[in-house]
Amino acid sequence: MTTSKERFQLAFTVFAMFFGAGNLIFPVFLAYKAGGNIIPAFTGFALTAIGCPMLALIAVGKGNSLESIGNRIHPLFSRIFTIIIYLAIGPCLAIPRTSSTSFEMVAAATGNASTFFSIVYSFIFFAIAGIIAIHPEKLTKTLGRILAPILLLLILALFLGTIKANAAMNITAEEYAASPFAKGFTEGYQTMDAIAGLVFGTVLALNLEDMGKRGKEEKKEGKIAAIGGGIILLIVYSILALIGTKANVFAPDATNGADILSGAAAFISSDYGRILIAVIFVIACFNTSVGLLSSCGEYFTRIYPRLSRTGWIAVFALVSAVIANVGLETIISLSGPVLEFIYPAAIILTIITIIPGSENMHIAYICGTTAALASSLLPILGVPLPLSASGFGWLIPSVVFTVLGIIIDKKKAA
Repeated sequence: MTTSKERFQLAFTVFAMFFGAGNLIFPVFLAYKAGGNIIPAFTGFALTAIGCPMLALIAVGKGNSLESIGNRIHPLFSRIFTIIIYLAIGPCLAIPRTSSTSFEMVAAATGNASTFFSIVYSFIFFAIAGIIAIHPEKLTKTLGRILAPILLLLILALFLGTIKANAAMNITAEEYAASPFAKGFTEGYQTMDAIAGLVFGTVLALNLEDMGKRGKEEKKEGKIAAIGGGIILLIVYSILALIGTKANVFAPDATNGADILSGAAAFISSDYGRILIAVIFVIACFNTSVGLLSSCGEYFTRIYPRLSRTGWIAVFALVSAVIANVGLETIISLSGPVLEFIYPAAIILTIITIIPGSENMHIAYICGTTAALASSLLPILGVPLPLSASGFGWLIPSVVFTVLGIIIDKKKAA
């Protein structure tokens, strides 16, 4: 029997793994730019920034693992696709950015942005994150019980400090004037958390197993944890959006969400505000780093067990520290197109997997995933498709071919 306390801890763990620097910045700046159209814009954002990642967690729980889901297409595809996802969302992009992004706030708070300080910071950051990540099944005890609640309290303190700011909403920016829902939907899509959900699903399962959950109970509690984590994300995103609506008072010329959050912190206290925002960014980035290092270490230990989990995590932590200080921009420029290419396929895999009876489908997986990969590649190559301008050129072909595959599967089973 799972207690309410355990469920809260699991929900906090889910929240902590997802909630990094980008998740802090996006909703604040969205609210600032959306102005009077904040409700439809935020609704669109929530659907993709919360709905897709939580569905990905549920899909992995139902399908046992990302690789198991991929095997429904072909084992070779599964291995290649899964490795690309883990590397792209891990040491080749997201993990290094947790250090570099949080360091920017630490540098602002301390007044020390030297290269030496950056190197020391990143190696200490990843050393501690790596040590905690060695035991992914224990993340509920570190992220869920300790770091996530601290992070929530700090964000709440930031919000309460800005309540006295009395300002009219910013004028609606042009990009949010015509189609605020679509623009918000696209912004949430850009968080790339749907891919992270496919990666974090394994870590969530390990924490459930450590609590003694098996079989149907594990799947049930996984769904509850995903929904609980999604609710916490919704609450926090709403709080951050409310801060964004007051940005005209403390950050009237903001060019991004970090400017707004820094301005809000300075508005609260010119002496301690920078420290507050630095701590918020460090904890948020640290939590995500631990979750990603755990996920990557767990997967690569399984496919190449000659190197232990500790060894893999050490390798990824070291590579991430180096990239964060040397070649992050280059890696981002290379990884960006890769993420754009695989993201639609990840969404389609998630959607098909949560359909009842998907374990008996085969053609639907092949048709839907192939269409997603092909249609996401064409815009990258300069070939326009309907909705390409908004980043959804893959949507219509993927849906059409997925439905076609489902029909074929149903006929074959009849």
